[in-house]
Amino acid sequence: MIKAEYHPHLDPNLNDNPLSETIQVELFEESFLKKLTVITNIVPNFWELPEIYQLTQLRQLTDVYIPDPQAWRIHNKIMSLLLFCYVHRNPFSKTMQILMRKISHSLKHQEMFDGQVAGMSTAPACLVYGESGTGKTTTIRKVLGAIPQAIEHTSYKGEHFKKLQLVWVSFDLPANGSPKAMCANFFRAVDKALGTSYHDIWIGQNDKKYSVDSLMAAMQSIAANHYLGVVHVDELQFMLGYGKIKGSPNLQTLETLFNKIGVPIIQSSTQIGVELFDTLKESDHRLGHDMSTVRRMLNDRQFKFVLHPKSSVHFNNLFDALFPHELLLNNDESNREQFKGKFHELSVSLPAIMVRLALLHHETLKALINKPGQSEKYRSTFDIILLERVYQNQFHLIDSALSALRKGNRKLFEQKIRANNSKKAVYSNEEAKEAKKADKTSEAKLPQVKKSDDTPHSDVKLVDFNLLAQEICTGVGGDE
Repeated sequence: MIKAEYHPHLDPNLNDNPLSETIQVELFEESFLKKLTVITNIVPNFWELPEIYQLTQLRQLTDVYIPDPQAWRIHNKIMSLLLFCYVHRNPFSKTMQILMRKISHSLKHQEMFDGQVAGMSTAPACLVYGESGTGKTTTIRKVLGAIPQAIEHTSYKGEHFKKLQLVWVSFDLPANGSPKAMCANFFRAVDKALGTSYHDIWIGQNDKKYSVDSLMAAMQSIAANHYLGVVHVDELQFMLGYGKIKGSPNLQTLETLFNKIGVPIIQSSTQIGVELFDTLKESDHRLGHDMSTVRRMLNDRQFKFVLHPKSSVHFNNLFDALFPHELLLNNDESNREQFKGKFHELSVSLPAIMVRLALLHHETLKALINKPGQSEKYRSTFDIILLERVYQNQFHLIDSALSALRKGNRKLFEQKIRANNSKKAVYSNEEAKEAKKADKTSEAKLPQVKKSDDTPHSDVKLVDFNLLAQEICTGVGGDE
C-alpha cells in the first residue's frame, strides 16, 4: 500500500482525475527491463564453500528472470488500458456515481449489474497465449508487479476522497469449474493486495452461505468500489473443461463481471486453449448466450509467446544467467556451445524447464564433486553426458510431453502436461478418451521378479507392482 501522490500526465485526457494522476508511467524501455531482470549473485569462491552454502547459492537460480521480448509491449498495453479506463470512471463524475448506485442496487438484490450507463462503454479485453511453460503468466505478473497495486487516497484537490484504489489484480480460473472457487480466488487476491477480509466475509467460516449470484455480485461491487484498473484472468483454457458443469463460469460471465463496468481484462491461455474456443458450437454455454461475446472478449491485441531458437538473444541471455562464470567448474568454457545445443534440445527453450534443468545439473555436479574420488572424473560444468543423465532421471515424467513438443505436436504436448500436472483438471469426454489412449502407449512394463525364499529379509523391498516403473524409480540416481 502506498500513499497517493498526484502528478499530471502529458495526455490531458488523463488529468483532473485522482485515479489516473496517482499512477506514474515508466517511459524508458531499458530502465523498465532492467527493473524486471533478476540474475544470480554467486560468490567467486563458490567451489570452496561448505556444501550447505553451495546449495543456498544455487537456489538463487530459481529466481532468475530474463524479460521476454514482448514484456515492454505488454507493459505499454496494460498501462494504456488501465489509464484510459479511468477516463470514463472519474470518481467525481456523474457517470461513475450512477454506475456505483446501480451496482449497489444489484448487490442488494443478489445479482450482477448487467446493464449500460450512458457515457461508459464496455472495456476492452486482451489475450496472451502460448505453450505451457513459455512464461506467459510470469511475464504478465512481473509486468504488473512493477506497477503499484494498492494506493490509499485521503483527499484530492481539497475535496474529501478517502478510498483504497486497487490498480490491478491477478487470479486463476479454477480447474474444477466451480463458480464459488472462482469467486474465492478473486477475494483472496484482493485481500492480499489491500489487507481486507472479503474472503472471510463471503466464503469464510461464518454460518451464512451465500449463493453464487450473491458472490459474483460481491466481486463486481468490490471491483467497482476499489476502482479496479485492470484484471488479469489466468488459465483461461480451464474453461474448456467446464462443458458439463452446471453454473460454471463462461466468457460472458467474465465480460459482465468486469468489462461491463469499465474494467479491462488481460486473459492468458495455452495456445491449444485458444484454438479450441473457435471450435465450440454457438449454443455452447461456455461462450455465454451471445455468440458475439467471443469477438468482444478478443477485441484488442493478442500476444503470442513462442519457443525461442538457440540463436535467439532471449535464449542465450537466459542460458548465460543460469550458467554464470562463478559456477563453472575449473573455469572451463571449452564445451560451452555443444552443451548449449543439447541444453536447448532437452529444455525445448521453455524457461520453466530451463531453470529446473540448470539447477538440477549444478546440484548433481556439486554432489559428485563432493564425493571422495569423484573430483578427477568431472572436470567441466559443460558435461553433456551428465546433463543427459540428469534429464533422464529427473524429467522422465514429462519427457513424453516434451518429446511431443520437439516434434511440433502441440496438442499432444498440452494433453500430457495437463494430465501430468494435475488430476484436478476437467476434460471433455473426447479429451479424456484421447489422453487415456495416449497414456497407454507410454506405460513402461515392469520385468518379472523371481521370488526366492533365501533372499535376505534386510534386502527385500516391498513394491506395489501395479505402479509404473517410472513411478517406482522417481528420485533414484542413474548409477543406482
